[in-house]
Amino acid sequence: MDEDRGPTRAGDATTGACGQSPGPGFSVPRPASSFRWIIVAMLCAVAFVLYVDRVNLMVAISYMKEEFGFSEAACGDILSAFHFGYAAGLVPGGWLADRFGPYRVLGAAGLSWSVCTALIAGVGSDLTRGALDPVSLLFVLRFLLGVCEACAFPTFGKALAHWVRRTERAWASGLIHSGAGLGGAFTPLLIVAIVLSLGWRESFLASSIATLAITLAWMRWAADDPAQHPKVTPEELRIIAAEKEEMRSEPLDAAWFARAARSRSLYLLCASEFFYGLGGFVFLTWFFRYFREVRCVDDVFSGLFSSCNWLAMAITAPLGGWLCDRSVRRWGSPWGRRAVPLVSIVLSGLCGIAAPAIANPWLSAAVFALAAGLLYGAAAAFWSTLIDLTRRGAGILGGLMNGVGSLGGALGTLFFARLIPVLGYQGALQCAGMMAVVSGLIWLGIDNSRGIDEGVGVPSQGPPSPRKTI
Repeated sequence: MDEDRGPTRAGDATTGACGQSPGPGFSVPRPASSFRWIIVAMLCAVAFVLYVDRVNLMVAISYMKEEFGFSEAACGDILSAFHFGYAAGLVPGGWLADRFGPYRVLGAAGLSWSVCTALIAGVGSDLTRGALDPVSLLFVLRFLLGVCEACAFPTFGKALAHWVRRTERAWASGLIHSGAGLGGAFTPLLIVAIVLSLGWRESFLASSIATLAITLAWMRWAADDPAQHPKVTPEELRIIAAEKEEMRSEPLDAAWFARAARSRSLYLLCASEFFYGLGGFVFLTWFFRYFREVRCVDDVFSGLFSSCNWLAMAITAPLGGWLCDRSVRRWGSPWGRRAVPLVSIVLSGLCGIAAPAIANPWLSAAVFALAAGLLYGAAAAFWSTLIDLTRRGAGILGGLMNGVGSLGGALGTLFFARLIPVLGYQGALQCAGMMAVVSGLIWLGIDNSRGIDEGVGVPSQGPPSPRKTI
């Protein structure tokens, strides 16, 4: 099935203002459009609501615990459910993105996770009382939310593979991760405000409505293939394809899967993502409760400290992507891609080890925010490296990579509650920091120049210096 979708292109650079050809041997210059960045902006908006819907429970569960009397272990089970569903759905979601294109898949996924978020508002109400108990029902709904959201980042990767050239991908991916970070930063304070004024159920309804609005906007204005969109000029198409990559990728075949199975860099990328998930789950699940219930910080400041982590991520994600692209232009592959994640993830882990030991809650929160920012500053490197390895399978392998990372986050969330009685909150948090250090060190072995697609590779050395002209 053809995955291209979009309105038919209206004219090209050789068509006159009234739709008539100016004549042989003559063409009217048409400036290059920048519509690819409109697509990136829409992906940023989707990433924003994506994180609103996944972070809201981190805050709301403290109030739900008071209503339903959840134990610590039950909270861990509920918080981990999303990650298990996310891990389970990523590879199928990536396959769907490769098979049907980002337009259809992201639209359907957004509608689905909007419904799942709205259904959480009904837990414990008259509609569900007599069905499953609240813990089981929340686990099921959060698992389904994870499955529905799992399509998102593999689909982002597939969209970037179509719409953005190689030396812009880390920057574009960083912008998308920044959108996600802003969603995470916005959510804790929003949820606290809604819960304190209306209730926790209303906070999930508000999240669902926001997701629905952004999804409908994507379905109205997006497309799979830049060549099929009327807002994209031929000049912009040439810019997108300027780095000798095919505008259309061939379907995956047995030979491609065999090369993927032999890719050492793919295995190492997934291993780094797994430990990345083990190191970063705290910011998505336990952080608000840690400051509210362990450090005895009030609700508003616990929300503020949680938001600071995500605000730091929103700042460092595009910065890390820009540095990663700049490093590729300066040093080529593989060091151009590996330098940023190697340094930033290791430093993040060290900050994560130090932060829980700091007695002053404000200073501790600041170091945690630094750890979160450094960790997320490397996020774009994972996706740009994955696309360097393969454009043909960016969806399915992006799903595999992100699924392994989500599995790490699920296991970390699940066992965190079990580690607290043994090591205390400080020791459990420091274990997460150690996992981040391991994730960063694995990048020493990742080589993005060894492409999986047949005949595809990226330069193993820096680009030539521009020729001077007089």
